[in-house]
Amino acid sequence: MVPRKPFAAVSFNLVPGVGEYFVFPALTTTGPCEIMVFEGVPGGPMDCWSDVHTPEEHLAKSKWILDTFIPLEGERCRDIELTDDKGILAGRFPPIVRKPICKLPSGGLALGMGDVVAANDPITGQGANTASQAASIYLQRILERGNKPFDAQWMHQTFDLFWDYAQWVVKWTNSLLVPSAPQILQLMGAASQIPLLARKIANGFNNPPDYSPWWFDQAQADNVIKQMVGTTA
Repeated sequence: MVPRKPFAAVSFNLVPGVGEYFVFPALTTTGPCEIMVFEGVPGGPMDCWSDVHTPEEHLAKSKWILDTFIPLEGERCRDIELTDDKGILAGRFPPIVRKPICKLPSGGLALGMGDVVAANDPITGQGANTASQAASIYLQRILERGNKPFDAQWMHQTFDLFWDYAQWVVKWTNSLLVPSAPQILQLMGAASQIPLLARKIANGFNNPPDYSPWWFDQAQADNVIKQMVGTTA
């Protein structure tokens, strides 16, 4: 793929009614590469992978999508090849939040974590982040528990502490799966002109609770933009 200028970075394109496209630098066994991620709106024109069966068809479909909907990115991909025949993956799943406790056949209880209890769409790249948060919270709770029983009440309380963080991951991620609310479009447009706002949005990927409440509320979004107008990063 033609290198991104002036430096390598994640590139993101959103096409309303069609879907999203990410491309980002990575490293494989044969050296540097670019990973392409397509996320099509269900039933939309990018939801077109059911008849794709071979690596060659997968690559051809990828290039067709770019040429049809994101031609500037398509220009970077005129001469691309797959790193190997297994460098492809296609599928779908619904984002879901599950009850955190499972009763085993033995009668014992298991406390879920990570994608088991909060599976988000990968559009915001929060899978490993959320699982790491859960692991940290669960570990602290286990150490604090000592010799007391790890019963259902303790499990629910532990999950609730995790949910204080994860609920914002879920809400923020889901906000990018539906037609964008007016304030989100306003924020994204303003970020292209206000570096400090662009940095605030980007840094939210590291801690999604930081998006509350200004990402979800028009009045709060207006206030954030007003505060940052004329401010240099």
